[in-house]
Amino acid sequence: MRVFLPLLFLTLVVGLNAVHAAPQTTTTLETTPFLGEDDPELSTVDVSQLPPRPTFLLNVSAGYSGGNYLEDDEYHQGVLLAIRYLPLTRRRPTWDYQVDVSESKAVGLSLGYRWYSFDEDYYIPYLRLAGATYLDGAGELAGLVNLARWRVHASAGLGDTFTAEFGVGYAMNGPDLFALLGYNFSF
Repeated sequence: MRVFLPLLFLTLVVGLNAVHAAPQTTTTLETTPFLGEDDPELSTVDVSQLPPRPTFLLNVSAGYSGGNYLEDDEYHQGVLLAIRYLPLTRRRPTWDYQVDVSESKAVGLSLGYRWYSFDEDYYIPYLRLAGATYLDGAGELAGLVNLARWRVHASAGLGDTFTAEFGVGYAMNGPDLFALLGYNFSF
């Protein structure tokens, strides 16, 4: 360090003598006036001719799930069909609303929120946290107030048009696991 500081000092002091002002105040560069024509590389775009931006996505997914969704103390597993409504208020959907039906005839309703980690990534990975409840046809609307049927779902997914999501949920009845593969239709 003792050798470095004097060398740095001498470099700056000796280097300052070589700096001079410009000898001339005018330039010799040729200037070209602008033409009144449109640049073909920067052509104007008629905004009215652009297709309208989609206002929401409808995700249709099929997957596999397993868990104790109702109070019968049985672990149900099987095929799952889910439909999600994703409003596009920003560039990417953040809130989503889902209805799903499992092979055990349990109908699930959920509300989720998404966080995107890398917006510029081609696969668009996200994390999702959702609250869900499962209804049984025999219980009718009483299932909405039964706290044992409410769950918290945490999942990780990726995709913009084709999607894949894997997650885990937990409730008083126990945990559940799910995996979904789907497609987003834009409207």
